[in-house]
Amino acid sequence: MILDSFRQDVRVGLRILFKDKTFCFLAVLVLALGIGGATTQFTIVNAIVLRGFSFPHPEQLMSVGLIDPKASDQNNNFGLGNIPTAQDYEDLKATQKSFSMMAGYLNGSTVNVTYKNNPQRYTGAYVTEDFFKIIGVSPVLGRDFRAEDNKPGAEKVTILGDEIWRRDFGADPNIVGQSVRINGKAATIIGVMPPNLKFPISEELWTPLYNEFPPQPRGDLRLGASNNAPAVMGRLQPGVTLDQANAEFIALARNLAKDNPKTNQNLTSASVQPLRLL
Repeated sequence: MILDSFRQDVRVGLRILFKDKTFCFLAVLVLALGIGGATTQFTIVNAIVLRGFSFPHPEQLMSVGLIDPKASDQNNNFGLGNIPTAQDYEDLKATQKSFSMMAGYLNGSTVNVTYKNNPQRYTGAYVTEDFFKIIGVSPVLGRDFRAEDNKPGAEKVTILGDEIWRRDFGADPNIVGQSVRINGKAATIIGVMPPNLKFPISEELWTPLYNEFPPQPRGDLRLGASNNAPAVMGRLQPGVTLDQANAEFIALARNLAKDNPKTNQNLTSASVQPLRLL
């Protein structure tokens, strides 16, 4: 009985839709937008929560990039923008007011680690010292990165992900302080992160950015795979809207372009968008 009624409702509904083509188009459009919105929400939740780890107020995390209004979408990283040099990031960080914290990172990188003469290759991230502070997560063993770790020539250090700590380091509770080699150089393990954290995407360990890739002068612009400028994220200050952050960073981009015409003359706009962890 219920099934027959359902079939009849479907037939009547389809008859009405096909009879009024304008209404049919609008109904399909609304349905598509609804599915698209639900998919976007699920993507964000899946990236931040369902993958097994959550952190405080992920909706405040934003990506930041500079935009060339005359360039193609592809050259502008499909609307997200780019940070051409580490110096651009440092200048933006020093002058902005919209974010309580900012951090730079190179994720999805291959990091070679040798422990007790056993070489392993991991997917890791090179990060600035506020990388974990900005997401509100601390190591369960050891300590977080400090500003002095993220300097060229500093002693090399690393923080392990829980999974490789258990699998490749024997879940050693005394792992903090032990020596390894990272990319052929002596390093020290200073911490282990909580289980299931592989932020931003699939990283298994983390090491300071500027220790591995010292900032280059703004005029020494490197393109493609040799460009070691970081991706940038920020956490919005309480009460600051996305529109306000965009307005501020567009103004900052214009100031950078004015002050550095040889390298930034075309980067006269900016993009602040919710961080996408896809």
